[in-house]
Amino acid sequence: MNPVRTRLPQVALLLPTSIKTCRELLRGILQFVHLHGPWGVHIIEGREGEQKLFRPAEWGCTGIIVDLSDRHYASRLLTANVPTIITNPSDEALDPVNPLSRFSRVVCDNRPIGKCAAEYFLERKFLNFAFVGQVNDASWSEERRTTFCERLAQDRFSCIAYPKLSLSARKDFCREQNALCNWLRVLPKPVAILVANDVRARQVLDSCIKAGLAVPQEIAVLGVDNDEMLCETTTPQMSSIQLNTEQAGFEAARVLDGMMHNIRRGAVRQTVIKYGFSYLVTRRSTETVQIADVLVARSLDFIRINAGSNITVDDIIKNLHVSRRSLETRFKTVMGRTVYAEIMRVRLERVKTMLREKAMTIEAIADACCFASASHLGTVFRQHSGVTPSAFRRQVHGRGK
Repeated sequence: MNPVRTRLPQVALLLPTSIKTCRELLRGILQFVHLHGPWGVHIIEGREGEQKLFRPAEWGCTGIIVDLSDRHYASRLLTANVPTIITNPSDEALDPVNPLSRFSRVVCDNRPIGKCAAEYFLERKFLNFAFVGQVNDASWSEERRTTFCERLAQDRFSCIAYPKLSLSARKDFCREQNALCNWLRVLPKPVAILVANDVRARQVLDSCIKAGLAVPQEIAVLGVDNDEMLCETTTPQMSSIQLNTEQAGFEAARVLDGMMHNIRRGAVRQTVIKYGFSYLVTRRSTETVQIADVLVARSLDFIRINAGSNITVDDIIKNLHVSRRSLETRFKTVMGRTVYAEIMRVRLERVKTMLREKAMTIEAIADACCFASASHLGTVFRQHSGVTPSAFRRQVHGRGK
């Protein structure tokens, strides 16, 4: 049973929407407010000319969710002495001697990000790997690098890390770019690069163009955040890891709602809300597989090109002018699975991408992916994934209701 309210909560949200994670946190928070509010909300996005809340107590502030990137203004909000959740705190803020360390917080679990990136590249049979971190070597970037390297080491591969930047290079990409181009040129090729986030990955892709390096043939680039404005406008389009930040925003709002209710009972406690890896979106920047067997490589290319079609093993045989036995034997040796299993895996990955990213009906997805019907898709999807397409969509977009 929901608690009885005696007043409308007044919540300040300081979340600069120029940052992808903050935009998603805000969406999750407002989703909670829509379902379980109402709240009175004042949103501070970091836009020029927007009105702030320099006297939060006078406004009647009862709760705050705040990103600390604007430290001066954040400190003004924190004087309200009300239930507060901070997002993505720095190492300095987490130091036990820092007063900020007592607040509830939203943090990124970076380890699964590095691990899944490594496994993604290993599945594509790369032998050379590199990492480009955030310009200030933030701890979250280092955690992604460390886990990426650790997972590669399990398969006895090493990783080349881009060197730390000078103070002047951190502040000026024009000053840094020549060094980045030179570093990219001397990497062993082909190489798979994990980049700390999409903003930095765009710089890597731009530098590949300047250095005359082919993406993804020589260098495959994978970012983090899946910021579609960036990923869809790079050359080539950028693969990236989507985080479940929106769900974390929903949970942060739920926790704050409880804190605001319980403060009168003296029952407020610190809570840590985590977000992290959700899924990986493949675009052109990594759309390649490093396979020494030319026949297997050509088969994989054919399957990917026709991911939206109902192709069969016979279609591949006819296209490549090869015997079924030869293809099946060599494919199983290299990939560890049959040709048909790979066809179905690629088709269902396309279905999963549509379920995650597009507001299409199951019937429309079945038609777009050349399944006979929605029920046929449901049967095949459940056989391979253990859940129905509708259940998969609910899992991806769930809100902890």
